[in-house]
Amino acid sequence: MKITIDSVIKRIKEWNGKKFTYNNLGGGITNHNYIVTVENKKYVVRIPGEKTDIFIDRENELECSIEAGKTGVAPKVIYRLKPENVTVIQFIDGKTLSINDIVNDNERIVRIVKAIKIIHKKANFRSIFNPFDTIRKYMKYVEKYRAPLPDDIQWMMDISNKIEDAVNRDKPPLVACHNDYLAENFIDDGKRIWIIDWEYGGLGDPYFDLADFAVEHPFSNEQENIIINEYCGKYDKKMFSRMYLYKIISDLWWGIWAMIQSKISTINFDYFNYGNKRFERLRNNIKDKRFEESLLEI
Repeated sequence: MKITIDSVIKRIKEWNGKKFTYNNLGGGITNHNYIVTVENKKYVVRIPGEKTDIFIDRENELECSIEAGKTGVAPKVIYRLKPENVTVIQFIDGKTLSINDIVNDNERIVRIVKAIKIIHKKANFRSIFNPFDTIRKYMKYVEKYRAPLPDDIQWMMDISNKIEDAVNRDKPPLVACHNDYLAENFIDDGKRIWIIDWEYGGLGDPYFDLADFAVEHPFSNEQENIIINEYCGKYDKKMFSRMYLYKIISDLWWGIWAMIQSKISTINFDYFNYGNKRFERLRNNIKDKRFEESLLEI
């Protein structure tokens, strides 16, 4: 039976008999999100979308959410309902950011990188996230669900193999990564940047995490330099190259993900168009002279 926000509220004992209201929060493409107000206190309820469990390990998501919540830059988990893995998390009173909010504010870019750096330094995750392994796993789902892919997908996979060989040289230590830095996963309360939604969290390469942030926003080259300057303490060409290569891998991963979602998801979202836009950006980044330069630099 499909779980509803009303049924969730009834199952939380601490809310029984109390006055409540709720509103659809929107914005999610793998979950249904709501703001629930219980006697003037607000919470966020996240109900997993149907058929998302092939992509998301909800046990891992919970663990990452709890650990990230200990760092002070992610909301705390308050309740969890099983077996549906519904979570109730701390409501953050701030502005949910948009792409324009980030791209048009270099100071905010710096503040976001500072928050990412805190996660990398302080959060204790146990699971491993490797984007190349994830892509290979997703390709099996493509076959299983007969998901559409572009005609040049093998070329993209060949490029991915080349990048994997490059980034496997002189690898940095694994750190706690988010790996899904959509603009909407940042909240600015005026004092700090909060990071939400830990569905794809895991220990990974910090420069993939930074690359995912970079590729989700149409930054200029100078703004991508800001990311590296802030994260490394100074401009590091080798680390910039590492981030640049991982931008291509991020788009490949999310492009394949979107095409599978286009066949199985019940959420009202144009995954097919979303995926094709990511493939197109991937092609453009490979054609850019910085691609070959980055392969040599790293």
